[in-house]
Amino acid sequence: MDKRAKWLTALALSILAAGVGWLFYASGGSYLPAWFTTVVVALMLLAALSIPRFIRISPHSVEIHCVMELIKIPVRDIRHIRFVERGHMKYCFPIWGIYGIGGYYGYYFSLRERKVFRLCASQWRNFVLIEDIYEEQYIVSCDDPAAFIAAIERYR
Repeated sequence: MDKRAKWLTALALSILAAGVGWLFYASGGSYLPAWFTTVVVALMLLAALSIPRFIRISPHSVEIHCVMELIKIPVRDIRHIRFVERGHMKYCFPIWGIYGIGGYYGYYFSLRERKVFRLCASQWRNFVLIEDIYEEQYIVSCDDPAAFIAAIERYR
């Protein structure tokens, strides 16, 4: 994770802990704080299952490995692959996903292109867009985007 994701993770967990602590203090012995804490912890654990870990490129597919999820994009189905500027991602926001807690992942909406895409990134830089023949778009982050694109182009 990059510094931004680490700070957002720490900030979000601190706010949640403070909120739960305040709820326990203000409830006066009600069941509500325990119920709220259980729901928040369950949702955080479910979200943590999709934290991106690494990307593997094989002659047959591009594999995006998450904690408990595997996204496979067959190389023969890749129509277009290109580098995405960091400024372009400024106009994207999560629809169903996480922004900064353990990374950036889920389904995001681009205001510029008015499209929904899948984001799997552990850092908020070095983005690469992969579009397949079914017009599904995936944006991933990697340490060296030029080498990543060249490796995929070699197998196409």
